[in-house]
Amino acid sequence: MWRIGLDAGFSCPHREGGRGAGGCAFCAPDAGLAAYQHDGRRLVEDLDEQIARGLGFLRNRYGARLFFLYFQAYSCTNLPVAQLAQVYDNAVALFGARAPGTLRGMVVSTRPDCLDRAKAELLSSYTARGMEVWLELGLQSSNDSSLARINRGHGAQAFVDAARVSRGLGLKRACHLILGLPGESKADMLRSAEFAAAQGMEGLKFHDLRLVKGSALARNLPAGEYAPLHPSRLPGLLAEILERLPWEVEILRLSADFPKGHCLDIFPPIEKNQLYTAVERMLAARNSRQGGGIAQRAAR
Repeated sequence: MWRIGLDAGFSCPHREGGRGAGGCAFCAPDAGLAAYQHDGRRLVEDLDEQIARGLGFLRNRYGARLFFLYFQAYSCTNLPVAQLAQVYDNAVALFGARAPGTLRGMVVSTRPDCLDRAKAELLSSYTARGMEVWLELGLQSSNDSSLARINRGHGAQAFVDAARVSRGLGLKRACHLILGLPGESKADMLRSAEFAAAQGMEGLKFHDLRLVKGSALARNLPAGEYAPLHPSRLPGLLAEILERLPWEVEILRLSADFPKGHCLDIFPPIEKNQLYTAVERMLAARNSRQGGGIAQRAAR
C-alpha cells in the first residue's frame, strides 16, 4: 500500500493575511511535497498530472499496486466543508479514471487549529465508501515555549481540541513530531511523544529537524541561533521514545525525508534503512521494545 503525495491547491492559514508572519520557522517553501512531483525546477501543479506521476513512480520503483491519496502540501482542511468535499471528490474521481479499483484510502495532513467537527465528519464520510482514512495533525512539540520559538502559531491545547473533535468517527489519526527543535531537551521530546499518545492517536510520525533551504531556521543558522541535533543521537533517542509509547500505536515514520539538495545538512543524515536497523539494535541491546519501558523490563 503506497501513498501518492499531492498538492491539491490548499494554502496554509498561518502564511496568510498577516496571521502567521511568514509561517513556521522550519517549513519548506513548497511544503515538502514528494520528490516525484518536481519536474526539474518546476513543481507540477495539475492534479491529474500529479496522480499520473505518482502512479508511474511508485509502480516502477516499488511495484506498487494499491494506493492511498495523500493530501500532503500545506493545510489540507483549509477550506469550508462544501469546498473540501469538492476537492477530495475530484481527486478520487481523477484517480479512479487512471487506476480503477486500486484506491484503498486517503490521508489528509493539516494543522490542529484548522480542524473542526464538521470537517472531521466529512473525512469520516469517506470511510462509508470503504476507504481507510487517516487524519494527520502537526503538533511538532507539546512544549508551548518551543511552539512559540518556531512561530508555530498555536499551542498544545489546539492539538487536544483537534483530537477531541475527531474522536469516535472511525478515523485513524496520526501526530507529527519534530525531534531536535531549538532549545528542546531530551526530556521535552520524550514528553511530547507521551502527550501525543495520551490523546489517543493511532499513529505517530517522527521527523528529525532538517534545515530546509528557504526556511527561517536555515536563514538563522549562520547567526549561531541554532545547533542541529547530531544524527548519531537519533537511534538511542527513538528507542527511548518507543519504549514509552503504547505498543498498538503505529509508527508511520522515524525520520525526515527530503530530495537531495533541499536542505543545509551540517551533518550527513542517516539513511532511512540504516536508521531503522540502528533503532532495532538499540532496542535489542536494551532488552526492550515499543511499549516495553523501564517498568516492564524490570518485571521481566
